Amino acid sequence: MIYDLIIVGGGPSAITAGIYAARKKINTLLIAKELGGQVNGAHIIDNYPGLPETPGIDLVEKLVQHLQKFEIKINKNEIVEDIKLLESDSDIKNFEVKTNKDVYQTKSIIIAMGNLPRKLYIPGAEEFAGKGISYCATCDAPLFADKNVAVIGAGDAGMDTAWQLTQYAKKIYIINKYAELKSDDVILQEKIEKHPLIEIISSAEIKEIQGGKFVEKLIYAQNGENKEIKIDGIFVEIGWIANTEFVQKVVKLNEKKEIIIDSQTNTTSIDGIFAAGDVTNIPHKQIIIAAGEGAKATLNVYKYLRTHNV
Repeated sequence: MIYDLIIVGGGPSAITAGIYAARKKINTLLIAKELGGQVNGAHIIDNYPGLPETPGIDLVEKLVQHLQKFEIKINKNEIVEDIKLLESDSDIKNFEVKTNKDVYQTKSIIIAMGNLPRKLYIPGAEEFAGKGISYCATCDAPLFADKNVAVIGAGDAGMDTAWQLTQYAKKIYIINKYAELKSDDVILQEKIEKHPLIEIISSAEIKEIQGGKFVEKLIYAQNGENKEIKIDGIFVEIGWIANTEFVQKVVKLNEKKEIIIDSQTNTTSIDGIFAAGDVTNIPHKQIIIAAGEGAKATLNVYKYLRTHNV
């Protein structure tokens, strides 16, 4: 079978693209490692219209329920490894999508793989991964009840993580490499700055993580002096990187390894391959924007397929 469209990804952008594809009666396959993407790890979402103060997992449930209302083939627990352009005599290109389980053919593709958490690279980071170092507060925060913890990163994700930890931890340090916090969520940032369990350490450069079987100390530099804090856990929130490794030789990327798209059409450097959401070079990485980009990408795919009489 040759699909008209394969959607790669499982977050809000991919799910919305799938909903629109099903409504347009496009013969579609959606391939995802898991449905929900980054939203699965979000504690409380308060900026998605109509759903104030919604746990991330609840928003994912609503998105997936909406998608599953339609007749659309969904392959979960599957990872795309490669995309190839096939030779064709027609004016529309065919593509081969290889996963860890199978190989598929399609006339168009929407890449909506989102981002991956940026890893910490300092002495001790690899040694203590899973031994006090976590990249997911939603997963691991309850494990640090009545413990002293540090959050590395002071953007939106760092603020959300610190806020989650106030329900469990005894003391929370936010390690901020800048002079001021960098969150776009001004309301949450104000709550963080006033919370009695939270101490913000600004203009700090992390140097090393030390411990025995588990994390025990975090070493950082501030004003030219090395300092340390005794902690039981570290939550890393230092940003995200585009999940584009499998398409680096297929479509053009920018210096951040994001897929370069036309902002009007969601087209990439290859005809027939579209992209949407956080994996692209759009300037704002927000759930509502990713969802809108997914819808826009599918509408442009529909136009592309109709133009080629598919």
